[in-house]
Amino acid sequence: MFVNEYVMDRRRYDKWATPKFWKLPIFYVYCVIFAAGVFGWIYFDKVNAPTRWQTIGAFLTFVAVYRGVFFNWMHADKTFRLTRQKYFNEKNWTCKVIVGEKNISLYINGKINNKVEWSEIKKLEEAKSYFKLSTNEGNEGVMIDKACFIEGDVESFKGWMLDKHPEIPHGPIAPPFDK
Repeated sequence: MFVNEYVMDRRRYDKWATPKFWKLPIFYVYCVIFAAGVFGWIYFDKVNAPTRWQTIGAFLTFVAVYRGVFFNWMHADKTFRLTRQKYFNEKNWTCKVIVGEKNISLYINGKINNKVEWSEIKKLEEAKSYFKLSTNEGNEGVMIDKACFIEGDVESFKGWMLDKHPEIPHGPIAPPFDK
């Protein structure tokens, strides 16, 4: 029916696994912590408070920047590197997704990796550059790159999904992952 094939590299993994940090609700909490840290750091320096108070301000500032901006990206980077090292001999891997009438077959480097039954799919989520057929409460899913259809195309896939699987809700992906 539909065949989608792509090479999983760092850039694609980052696009699919790392949220836009400024669209996460927790980002605003880190903005407040950052502001408090900078204010405290400067204020305690101006009033000649003990160094430990200035250090607390600096620590809050750095924690807010690390957790609010860099943490998700660094976590995705580490996961990608470890997966590539452990399973693929330090090389990027080829993913092939075959969407059929009865199931979805996943191939990695030409070998069958998994078959997902349609009853396991809970939602079709659409981003700007990919589809995610979500399973298991949205934490896991089958990823289909919109630009990498070998058989079929984006519009016919969407139409087929709405026609053949109306029981699967279709909607946009969460805004932080809409890349």
